[in-house]
Amino acid sequence: MSQTTDENNHFIINKNAETTNLSSLDSLKKEIPEAENDWAVKEGDIPSVNKSISWRKIVIQLAVVAAIVGSISIVTKHLKSSSSMAGMEGMAHSKGMSMEDMMRVDGSSNPTPVRVESVNLSMMQASVSYTGSVRPYLEVTVYPRVTGQLTEYSAYPGHKVKAGQVLAKLNATELSAEVEEAIAQMEAAKAEEQATKKELGEQQREIERMTAESIYLEKRLQRTQEVLLNSGAIARNDFDRQKSEATAAKAGLGAAKVKLERIQAQIARSQAGVAEAKVKIQRLQVIEGYKNITSPITGIVQERMADPGVVVQPGMGILKIGDYRQVRLQANVSQQNLTGVKIGSPIVARLIGHERTKIKGRVTSIFPKAGEETRTVTVEAVVDNPEGQIMAGQAVEMQIITASKPNTLSVPQAALIEYTGQKAVWVVEGKSAKPKFVTTGLTSGDRIEIINGLQPGDFVITSGYERLIENSQVAAIDEAGQPIAQHHIVNSGNTQIKLVSPQGKAVAGDNQLILAVHDSQTGKLVSVDNLEVNVTMPMKNAAPMSADVEVKPDTQPGRFLVNTYLGMGGEWEVTVKVKDKLRQGQNHFIIHTP
Repeated sequence: MSQTTDENNHFIINKNAETTNLSSLDSLKKEIPEAENDWAVKEGDIPSVNKSISWRKIVIQLAVVAAIVGSISIVTKHLKSSSSMAGMEGMAHSKGMSMEDMMRVDGSSNPTPVRVESVNLSMMQASVSYTGSVRPYLEVTVYPRVTGQLTEYSAYPGHKVKAGQVLAKLNATELSAEVEEAIAQMEAAKAEEQATKKELGEQQREIERMTAESIYLEKRLQRTQEVLLNSGAIARNDFDRQKSEATAAKAGLGAAKVKLERIQAQIARSQAGVAEAKVKIQRLQVIEGYKNITSPITGIVQERMADPGVVVQPGMGILKIGDYRQVRLQANVSQQNLTGVKIGSPIVARLIGHERTKIKGRVTSIFPKAGEETRTVTVEAVVDNPEGQIMAGQAVEMQIITASKPNTLSVPQAALIEYTGQKAVWVVEGKSAKPKFVTTGLTSGDRIEIINGLQPGDFVITSGYERLIENSQVAAIDEAGQPIAQHHIVNSGNTQIKLVSPQGKAVAGDNQLILAVHDSQTGKLVSVDNLEVNVTMPMKNAAPMSADVEVKPDTQPGRFLVNTYLGMGGEWEVTVKVKDKLRQGQNHFIIHTP
């Protein structure tokens, strides 16, 4: 600290001094008593000049002490302020909040907007999801059955075709030549057959003549022999001649019969040739029909594998056709997820890019072999495709249901948090948010089963909870960010709760609330096991003030009396929940006290 003197030699303390040696405080304290002693001396004993100097010294010392004390106070306040801000910064950092966010927390005056969902009993299904693909129910490749050049080939991918419909034609000149040749052979065989049949007729007539002649000669010989033996009137030479003629006629008849048999055999060969030619012609005519390439099934052309004008031959594919009246949904499921997957398991599929369209079906087959590299097994479901909107090769999100539980509570997985090392969710109670520890179970898509910790009708915060602390004031909003009126998130479940008395206003001090529990459908009073009642008053920048409550059944079933003490004037919030195995419901009321 610096000091100067004025023109009267008075000492002046420099007000701009920013630092002070704190150790001088002790020395100043020692000097003060000496000054006091000097002041105590009689005026007559000391010259007036000394008296004046002593007075000034005391005043200066007192001013120095005051300046030192003021400096210490300023430094102390500065240090406390810095320490406080550092603590807030540390708190903000530990909670993932900025200083601006910390300064903005304002209890009831600035409720945090959150999205909520009412928890209700429903069917819970465990499932596994995989990205799969679509295949047609039946897929065939069209092959030509004869060699030829493609003509009139007008089938293109996307064309719908029917079984037996002509898709293309083949120009096969060699096949036509074979047919004509076979027809010529058949005609020749027929002509030969006709000629041989004529020859057969002539031979048969000749045999008849020769037979008759042989019979005549045989009889004449017998008469001649009888005459010769009885009378000897005929010469021996005539007898021998007649015998020779009869023998020759008989031999000629035998030769004629042999020739007849040869003619008959020749006719049979001609007939066989005609039959063979007919069979060949029929076969060639069938093959001739193969020049018209037809669709083997009703379906849609998937691919054209050959261009018009190309010479094709058997075994060379030209078209692929798929039957899309039904389609096969296939997904490769890992071994560890096969547990619970069986024939008949329900599936829900969505085409990628068309998430709103659900395809329902059942597992129809599980392939018996796993991939050696992927260790996955193909699971297939055949589903109807009446409008033909599902196409081969499309990617599909296939959800396979592995287990089902009725009457189960569930929440979105996004609502699940870790609080003090345990699983929990944020729940809205009145206008405040509180964490509740939960036990989870099955997982299905983006939802997870809650086994313990929640009751039907609880309102779980699904988003916006990142900055919450216990008893934070919240305001429910919808998906568009618009506030949800309080009555939109009450009376959930099958039970309604009504405040009979008081109606909106109460007295400061002791109060008795009357609550009535009604069936949501009939409106009649219903008995329940118990009610959970909380009475709180929101406090700015502090946890809500809670009032003690005593809940007891009224004489009339379905009505309850709630004794409470409302010690402050203002707005009190009453949150009521039904505690019953068969009934669910909750409500929220506002009571004003003067």
